[in-house]
Amino acid sequence: MAILKSFSNLEWVSHMFSKRSIRDTGFLVLICVVLSSCVGGTAHTPLLNSEPAADSTASREPRSLRLFFEALPDVPNSSVVLTGPAGEYQLRGMHSMGADDLMMEIYQPALVSGDYTVTWSTIVEGDPSVYEGTFGFSVNLD
Repeated sequence: MAILKSFSNLEWVSHMFSKRSIRDTGFLVLICVVLSSCVGGTAHTPLLNSEPAADSTASREPRSLRLFFEALPDVPNSSVVLTGPAGEYQLRGMHSMGADDLMMEIYQPALVSGDYTVTWSTIVEGDPSVYEGTFGFSVNLD
C-alpha cells in the first residue's frame, strides 16, 4: 500500500515540474531579484551634514567647505572636488578640526550665483571602506 501511495505522490512531482510551473517560478525569482536590488540601492554613507548644507541656497559667497562625518575622516586618504559655473574650483588646506569633519578653503575663483556640486571620497576611523558621494548647493548673490 505504501508503494501505491508513493506513486500518487509522483503525480504531484510531475505537476511541480511542468513547463507552466517552471515558467511561473522563474518569473517569481526574477521579481524577487528586481525588488531586492531596489531595496539594496540605498548605500550607507557616513556623511552627516555639510556647510553649505546639501540642497541649500547661500545668500553670501561661501569661502570654505566643511563636511561632517559619523567618525573622524582620514585626511590624507580624502578628496573633495567643487564644480560650478566656472568649472572646477581650487580648494586648499584640507584638514580636520577634530570634530569628525573635513574643512577646506575655496581658493579660486570666487563663487558667483549658480549651482555647485561637491564630490567627495574618504575613509573614516575604524572602517577601511572607501566612501564617496555628491551633493549640491546653490549660491544666489542677488
